Amino acid sequence: MRDHSPEETISIRGASAKSIAAHLLGIGKQGGDYPHDADDFGRCEAFLADYPQLRGDLSRMAEVNAYWAGLTPRWDEIAASQDKTALIRSIIRPIEDADPSHIRMSDFASIRIGGAADFKGETPMKNTEADLAVRDRAFSVTADELRQFIERIEQMEAEKRDIACQIKEIFAEIKGRGFDAKAVRKIVVMRRQDPEVRAEAEAILETYMNALGME
Repeated sequence: MRDHSPEETISIRGASAKSIAAHLLGIGKQGGDYPHDADDFGRCEAFLADYPQLRGDLSRMAEVNAYWAGLTPRWDEIAASQDKTALIRSIIRPIEDADPSHIRMSDFASIRIGGAADFKGETPMKNTEADLAVRDRAFSVTADELRQFIERIEQMEAEKRDIACQIKEIFAEIKGRGFDAKAVRKIVVMRRQDPEVRAEAEAILETYMNALGME
């Protein structure tokens, strides 16, 4: 067990573990982060192993938000589970679906507008036409931005494929004119290198070849 004082600076791995430290030790800023999968959970367990005195107070994490309120009562069950990720997701998914700041795009992708720190699960998501319209606009704006990024990547990927095809055609032409394509590839790589770096590499290569009796 480590000795701890509130003034101590400690190293904590993982946003969820930092959430525990913020609430139970008063160290750092509370972001409301919670375990999403087995890796997140493991980092929390590693932190609790370093500070076992906190394990008895873990139930207090339910004060942070609805996610922790759902997870802490089943903490030992998660720890003993063979598939921690599946169990964690089964716990947090209905909470995410009730969270106005959480928008699910598919079974495997979601977007959060704002943070989870203040969602206590006490007030159900509003369903008036005005509220739904605001939520739909927020989703539309976020989805449009994401789509723009994806389309830019797709365009660059297509351009990359076109350039690769053009380079392949050039090498076919080089070979057809009687040049050694492998030598040309090597020269292209060498021309990209810094002259000093290339000279050093060539000197080392020559030294090794001489040591092995290679000419």
